[in-house]
Amino acid sequence: MEMIMRRWLGLIIVAMMVAVSAYGQTFRGAINGTVADPSGALVASATVKATNTATGVSLTAVTTSDGQFGFQDLPLGSYKVEVTAAGFRPAAVDSVPVTAGGAYTLTVKLTTGSAGTTVVEVSAAALTLDTTTATQDNIIPSEAVQDVPMNGRDFTQFAAVQPGYGGYSVGGFGSLNGTRANQMNWQIDGVDNNDFWHNIPAVNQGGVSGIAGTIMPLDAIDEFAAQTQSNAEGGRNAGGIVNVVLKSGTNQLHSSAYYFSRNEAYGAASPFTPSGVKKPELRNYNFGFSVGGPIIKDKTFYFLTFEKQRYVISVSGLATEPSAEYIAAARTLLSDNGVTESPISTNFINALWPSTVTQANLGLKTGNFFGSDPSIGYSYNGNL
Repeated sequence: MEMIMRRWLGLIIVAMMVAVSAYGQTFRGAINGTVADPSGALVASATVKATNTATGVSLTAVTTSDGQFGFQDLPLGSYKVEVTAAGFRPAAVDSVPVTAGGAYTLTVKLTTGSAGTTVVEVSAAALTLDTTTATQDNIIPSEAVQDVPMNGRDFTQFAAVQPGYGGYSVGGFGSLNGTRANQMNWQIDGVDNNDFWHNIPAVNQGGVSGIAGTIMPLDAIDEFAAQTQSNAEGGRNAGGIVNVVLKSGTNQLHSSAYYFSRNEAYGAASPFTPSGVKKPELRNYNFGFSVGGPIIKDKTFYFLTFEKQRYVISVSGLATEPSAEYIAAARTLLSDNGVTESPISTNFINALWPSTVTQANLGLKTGNFFGSDPSIGYSYNGNL
């Protein structure tokens, strides 16, 4: 019995791992390619090594009989691809960018020579092209995430710079390619970030006074990737996929700290504030930090970020107090229509528009007003 339980537990764990892997396919990238000799003939059994230049982590593959190689599910970043084969000089391709949901195809051409000769290095800037997938990916890298001013440091506003976007970008409202505003599929590292009720981002969704209840610090974002034309792999919603990829530590120690402040002392007075009256409080304090680095070089890394927002607001409101003349006119109107005077009357609307509106009590209790006797109940006015 114990053995059976262990087997079932193992199957459940494997199934969960497969499900998570299948669901989060879009937050990493891939490098595919072929290795050829000077004549263009494909080279089999060549050794291909892909190294992340930031972390030093490397993967190795061997080309197939038709000279193809592939590295799937790679963490984002810049890679160096090195190729070695018997009878050929080593070759290296620098600066191969791996972006969320992207698959880049490289054709590496080898030159004849011995393995001990100088490595032939080229840049991938003019070589990399996603010819594997049919998706339309738009990537905002970490540098742009930091430099582009965002109102309230809300990452959802990056969706507004994507081709085909329309609508109000704050809080995740808007559409891609003419779909409904709630048809965008929001993800964080390939994991669902959709509010099941509103179908908008769960993280950075506006809370009290429009301030997000859960904040995604901009300093934690490595890439903002949007697929305006996704494939069946994305699923869930008919619109595009927006995926926020989080940073990880590297071999270099990096840190940041910030403090942003908004104060009514720096702003103009509201036009609704009477002259001579002190401006109401309007203060927004936003502060945080990030730190990341290696635990074991080339193997294990850490990244930590924190952000807090404090918001103080005093809202001005206007209310109209009925004048004596207004009250007198209302009483006259009620009397002219045969309505007994009452401080508040459910027949007041009928007195104002007797020809178009008739009250329907609908058989429910009255009492949703202040009366002389305590009461609990509801009354409804309807157009009949």
